[in-house]
Amino acid sequence: MYTRRRFSKRKIIILSAILIVIGIIAFKSFLNAVDPFRHLRITIHNQSDYDLTNIQANLAQGDNSFNNNNNNNNNNASGSTYVFDKDIPSGANVKFAPQLKLSGEGAVSLTFTDSRGKTYNKTVCGYTEYLSGNSYVTVTNENVTVKDECM
Repeated sequence: MYTRRRFSKRKIIILSAILIVIGIIAFKSFLNAVDPFRHLRITIHNQSDYDLTNIQANLAQGDNSFNNNNNNNNNNASGSTYVFDKDIPSGANVKFAPQLKLSGEGAVSLTFTDSRGKTYNKTVCGYTEYLSGNSYVTVTNENVTVKDECM
């Protein structure tokens, strides 16, 4: 006589949990592999004693074909300047994706002012063709350091 063996509820729950963990690991690996190809994101770590204001990301293009074809002198309209409309308080971390328009190759710089009135201008993406990847900016009382991973 043949008796059919059934899975117990416990085995089904354990198997489901294992499949969910494997799925989460695979999804995170996929996100890490795709991350450099996502739109450029700038992360600012304000480790200084001062608030940061007037934050702007500016695009300097190596190929001026976009700028020559655009007769509008408003940089915001042409996509060569992005204004981050919030201040970054001391001790805060902020991540944003500047909405810039690139034609050809270029570089992205970040300009901001601290609450003392000192203005900084740092290149956050030295060379890019696609405005993708990540740039990490750390602001301390002594200096501003940039680690870029852009494409």
